[in-house]
Amino acid sequence: MSKIISSIPGRIRVRDKNLRDHDRLGQLKKELSNIAAIFELHENVRTGSLLIRFDRNAIELAAIESSIDSAVDAVIGMLPKPYTPLSKKNFNRVNKLIMLSSFGTSIAALAIPNLSLRRFWHQSTGWLFVANLGAHLYIYRKSLKRLFP
Repeated sequence: MSKIISSIPGRIRVRDKNLRDHDRLGQLKKELSNIAAIFELHENVRTGSLLIRFDRNAIELAAIESSIDSAVDAVIGMLPKPYTPLSKKNFNRVNKLIMLSSFGTSIAALAIPNLSLRRFWHQSTGWLFVANLGAHLYIYRKSLKRLFP
């Protein structure tokens, strides 16, 4: 998969999240230094990008793009995206599902004819909803502080 985000004669920019690692960026620079037409490499570790300047008269744009793509694939490869089960996004997704199901169960518990059983289920699922709402609001506290200063 091509990581080239910008390509004009004499200049190509490659960007990938894996290039934020100094070691991988160094490996890629070493790999690209073997290409004769390239005369300047300027990296930005913060954004994970590498600006490649080359002699546009020495090589065609399609040929150097192909060489750069193969060098990037050799260094970065097709790394699988690591699965993070407790990422902010996944945690909040599960949190919202629990909130919806506990809210629905709390409302459905009001239909239970036995008063003590109805009160138990309604209160239990209500507290579960409130706890997950608190976790949801805690996750989005910075966004809420911007909205309500």
